Amino acid sequence: MQADQLKERINRIEECADEAKRAVQAGSVPEPLRQAVDQLHQQARQAKQQAGGQQQGQQGQQGLEQAVVQMEQTGDRAMQACRSAGNVDPQAQQAVQRAHDEISSLKKQIQMG
Repeated sequence: MQADQLKERINRIEECADEAKRAVQAGSVPEPLRQAVDQLHQQARQAKQQAGGQQQGQQGQQGLEQAVVQMEQTGDRAMQACRSAGNVDPQAQQAVQRAHDEISSLKKQIQMG
């Protein structure tokens, strides 16, 4: 995957994480979900900075791939927290789902080379 494509996808993930964070703050959601979304937002922001100042080459690429794997794990936790909570605000749930889908899609693309 080209570095600029990767950067663009990470930007999109960061936007989704922003949206999820806003939706979670607006509604009343359980603490585990709030924490997972906060962490996801933080990881997405770090990945975006990493992509922006990316040192080209193998090392920079591997660092970003690792960041995507971590974001996916956090996204999984957020999804699980949504399911466990039961009646989460639909807007928050959709935002979390979108962020998770973006991350999973990017991870698959990276793995396929």
